[in-house]
Amino acid sequence: MNNLGEKAVNHYYHLLFMRRVLLVFFIFTLTVSSAFSRIPGTKAARLGASLGYGYPEAICIKLNYGNNFQAGIMQSFDTQGAGPTALEFYYRFGEKPRLLEQKPWYFMAGSAVYLFNVNYKKEYSLLFYPRIGRSFDFSKYSGIRFDIGPGFPFGRDEENTSSISPVVLSGSLCLYLRF
Repeated sequence: MNNLGEKAVNHYYHLLFMRRVLLVFFIFTLTVSSAFSRIPGTKAARLGASLGYGYPEAICIKLNYGNNFQAGIMQSFDTQGAGPTALEFYYRFGEKPRLLEQKPWYFMAGSAVYLFNVNYKKEYSLLFYPRIGRSFDFSKYSGIRFDIGPGFPFGRDEENTSSISPVVLSGSLCLYLRF
């Protein structure tokens, strides 16, 4: 029983630490992105919101900020409630369409962790997922975004005897709005 209490306390402190790390990285990235957007000749950074589906996201809500370099945070939801929370970075490349503000292709690097207790067995506690994707714009302010890439799970539970592949397929399809 004492060992179970120690595990619960350690998990609680780990959860608090991960929340603080995500918050510090997100604020730092917003500051850097905002400073970069003030350089003469660059477009102003914009806030974006997305609603989509993917893995590890399941159903997700994403918020991001920036223009050609973006930082974002993602919260996923499934039938059991809140799922993994992720910090994502986007770098846009390719030729910018004449009537739009962003380049259509992007590299994305994300890192997902479980910040909330879930009522199901987790296969990992951290997933790093680099992806390549493309935006298809409906207008200057909306469109769909598709990305795909490998996922690398870390932090497997020692008590879990089931095997999980060291590389999994990750991707998402999102509807987005820019403000």
